[in-house]
Amino acid sequence: MAQPSDPSEAARTIPPPMSVPPLHLPPGVSWIDTQDALAEVLPELRAAGEIAIDTEADSYYVYRVKVCLLQVSTRSSDYLIDPLQGLDLSAIGQVCADPRVLKVFHAGANDVALLRHHHGFVFQNLFDTMLAAQVLGLKRPGLAALLKERFDVEQKKTYQTSDWGQRPLSEGQLQYAAADTRFLLELKDQLDAELREKGRFEEALEDFDRLRAAEHAERAYDPDAFRRAPGAHAFSPIQLRVLQELYLLRDRIAARRDRSPHRIFPDHALAALAFAQPSNREALRAVRGVPRWQLERDENELLETIAAAHAKGPLLRERRPPRGINGELPLAEEDKRVFEALRQWRRTRATERDVEESRVATTGTLRLIARERQVTHERLLGVPGMSPFRVREYGDEILRVVAEARRPG
Repeated sequence: MAQPSDPSEAARTIPPPMSVPPLHLPPGVSWIDTQDALAEVLPELRAAGEIAIDTEADSYYVYRVKVCLLQVSTRSSDYLIDPLQGLDLSAIGQVCADPRVLKVFHAGANDVALLRHHHGFVFQNLFDTMLAAQVLGLKRPGLAALLKERFDVEQKKTYQTSDWGQRPLSEGQLQYAAADTRFLLELKDQLDAELREKGRFEEALEDFDRLRAAEHAERAYDPDAFRRAPGAHAFSPIQLRVLQELYLLRDRIAARRDRSPHRIFPDHALAALAFAQPSNREALRAVRGVPRWQLERDENELLETIAAAHAKGPLLRERRPPRGINGELPLAEEDKRVFEALRQWRRTRATERDVEESRVATTGTLRLIARERQVTHERLLGVPGMSPFRVREYGDEILRVVAEARRPG
């Protein structure tokens, strides 16, 4: 008997069909899905002097993320480029590497990382409108908010999580994608002028330069994720073992099918299975909270995994030494004093500059400084998060705060 299956999964396993120009392209937008069409627009991109770039990926749907759409705008044209048709994007990569052409992104770290990782791009001369907005202290630096406030353009956030790997794209997706870059160059003009007026362009330039090296990390299995499943804190040791093995199974299936793990089984489903520990098909299909087609599709592996977990035996809860934020050892008492003094200084400084506190220094950076026994300008330069600008801008103040906090009595 045929096993029920997820219709979207069946579609995912079939290579994308040859792209057909969408029927509902926004006015003035060109759809590029052939090498010849791409070659025709390259002279304009090279000569433009500045271009806006964005990408759409399928991270919510697959195990191995890829670029599904590349949006590029000049002052006069908007292009939607379809990489899923096997296009060679190296010529656009050459434009991105050309220091004579300014590349404008919004929150471009993920875009840069994906294009570097999958297509070998090298980037020179970048401007990021979200980073610029943060340096300026704007309270709502997201693109949707900026487009609404400055251009009265509505941008629906729901399309951020839509499936960009499917074809054809919907009319709403196309409008959303085109708007992502259509206004970026004009937005850049405004933010660039405001940065220079406030004397903060140098600070922003450091952030833009760091953006060039953004790296993409392939999905990695988190061996402790099962401990954070719904209700796992109250599981018995054998239930915990079953849950651990089910999480491992889900990751293997997800990698094999190139599907996001949560689209194989959501966390609550694995928790329900681990709690019930079914030992046969009837008991498995009686577990509530899991769609029956999911259970029947993978029932053999699920039952085998639960049986193997029982064979391994109970999983005792680990007694771990107390840890601070991000797994760090707790600060010593004297270092805590320094850390709290730095936090107070950061709060005051951020208020003076009217920016988010993290723009002055992140909490992680302050913790690292607090652990330093002999803080100097040179040592500050070696602390992650302390860029040359921040050392020049805040170095003397940080040294003073640390010295006062470490003073006996």
